[in-house]
Amino acid sequence: MATTTPGSLNGRRVLVLNASYEPVKVIGWKRAMLLWLAEKVDVIEHHDVSVHSVTESFGLPSVIRVRQYIKRRRRGRHTFKRTHIFNRDDYCCQYCAVVFPQKDLTLDHVVPVKSGGPKTWENLVTCCRDCNQRKGARTPDEAGMPLLTNPRRMPVNYIPDLILLRKNMPENWKVYLGQLLSF
Repeated sequence: MATTTPGSLNGRRVLVLNASYEPVKVIGWKRAMLLWLAEKVDVIEHHDVSVHSVTESFGLPSVIRVRQYIKRRRRGRHTFKRTHIFNRDDYCCQYCAVVFPQKDLTLDHVVPVKSGGPKTWENLVTCCRDCNQRKGARTPDEAGMPLLTNPRRMPVNYIPDLILLRKNMPENWKVYLGQLLSF
């Protein structure tokens, strides 16, 4: 296990599991350490680094499980951010199939707003500026621009931070995520 300084741990995230081992959310390592030291969670997996206090060294948690079951509200609809759509579509324009940096991407309504198209997971796709202008306020069929993939809603129990972390996700999380990795 490597040792490190707190400043170099800023990107480290921790997967939180419910008492039933169901994924709940992703938190920062400092919050995870506080929960662990307060004996509210058990550490299931560790990152390959440790943090130090004046007198002790601790393995940095990677996966923790709360000791008391958290009742979660299940909502059929999820709010989302532009970044969630970009990540879902792998930063790839869904019309020309070219990958772009985030700053060069826009969101496109498959069914245009002027035609009553809603702002939902199933109606928004990642699009480059050129394709968005070329498509305009038309459907993909009307514009002769077929979609690369059909936009899809994320699972009811999805965790927004997982979309953002999926390319840099620790291997030891995958055992606990199961179907949530199919996005």
